[in-house]
Amino acid sequence: FLSSNAKDIGTLYLMFALFSGLLGTAFSVLIRLELSGPGVQYIADNQLYNSIITAHAIMMIFFMVMPGLLSGFGNFLLPLLVGGPDMA
Repeated sequence: FLSSNAKDIGTLYLMFALFSGLLGTAFSVLIRLELSGPGVQYIADNQLYNSIITAHAIMMIFFMVMPGLLSGFGNFLLPLLVGGPDMA
């Protein structure tokens, strides 16, 4: 976790994005289970349901897509494209 190597930093960003994507997918599955039938299925509290939808959106956009695409692939691939051997 304390490396300054660009590939290590990019790999950590990609692992964080993968973990966040799995957590966001779990929220999505919970939302889909609730919507699978009419009425209340699993989540009785409406505020909790709305919070799960918000957490799903924030998790997928700000904790998966942005760190994965921008930081992860940027730190992993940009030094290879530029040609810097130890650019961080």
